[in-house]
Amino acid sequence: MNRIFTITAAACMFIATACTNKNNIDCVNRDCLYQVSTLQALVAGYYYGVTDVSYMLNRGDIGLGTFEGAEGEMIILGGICYQALADGTVKVMDENSLVPFGVSTWFEADDYKTFKGQYDMESFKAELDKIITEKGANTFYVVKMDGFFPQMKVRAIFKQQEPYRELDEVTKTSQVVFDYQDVKGTLVAVYCPSFVTGINAVGWHIHFLSDDKCKGGHVLGFSMTDGTMELDRTDDFYMELPDTDRFNSLNLLGRDKAVGVVEKGEND
Repeated sequence: MNRIFTITAAACMFIATACTNKNNIDCVNRDCLYQVSTLQALVAGYYYGVTDVSYMLNRGDIGLGTFEGAEGEMIILGGICYQALADGTVKVMDENSLVPFGVSTWFEADDYKTFKGQYDMESFKAELDKIITEKGANTFYVVKMDGFFPQMKVRAIFKQQEPYRELDEVTKTSQVVFDYQDVKGTLVAVYCPSFVTGINAVGWHIHFLSDDKCKGGHVLGFSMTDGTMELDRTDDFYMELPDTDRFNSLNLLGRDKAVGVVEKGEND
């Protein structure tokens, strides 16, 4: 049985939950970010399925993550789960597809902003940081950004085979980077506060899906000329951990540098 923990902003504590049926919709809090496993476990090479796509979709209509074997990049948008593959294609995933790591939530916009002019990834994140600093940086946020991107740089990873290597090593040989020009699409960005170090990446984690649903992946960089942003503040956090010998024997300490390498797509 998987182990389940929640963080509720009002309580500021970990709470064991009695909700043990992983697809029990009655357990779902619509103002909560649901997470499967930890990013540090994924970086350590834990690519085994913890749950499935149906679990993710029963707990949200927007999100990101990856699939068993670290195959491709997950983008959940509009209640549909897409997989951006390392061959450059995108497909809709079956609900039985396995997920080693991912997050999802029900998107209900709390704020809006129109972007005009020239932005790159760093200046865009700086604008988002201003917004959440005003709203409170010690909680979770999900952003949906529809825009026009003169340049979009994304990556995806080929499916890995056992014995699994750590993810920062995988990016050196199995990561494929795509540079797209003049593409319209949507950024799905998840913000995690500083206290989740050891659970997820601190700051912004961004995936992309084009309007034609043919291009996508983990975002490494972009230029943007205009767009419309919707932001959802999410005060509750729920995490489901695998309870397996492999997971329990992982060393998850000291992974921050490797997480940074994976997030930036560095492969030198």
